[in-house]
Amino acid sequence: MTPAEREALITETLPLIKHIAHRVATRLPSSIEVRDLINAGVIGLLDAIDKYEPERNVKFKTYAEVRIRGAILDSLRNLDWAPRSLRK
Repeated sequence: MTPAEREALITETLPLIKHIAHRVATRLPSSIEVRDLINAGVIGLLDAIDKYEPERNVKFKTYAEVRIRGAILDSLRNLDWAPRSLRK
């Protein structure tokens, strides 16, 4: 993938990141900034671009959604002082 194609893919997917971040933010306390969630989503998008395998016959958007949401949730887990097992 050329740098121009990569940049176009990032630009095209930014609205999806914002949508996912706002959807996640509705279930969070107001102390969590949506901008932080968007930043984590961008990291997830970059990871999705690097690891996407088109030969698996999965649309990039579908794959990216999972990776973006996962990156946002991972960033939230890093902010939490309690481990996941304690939250259960």
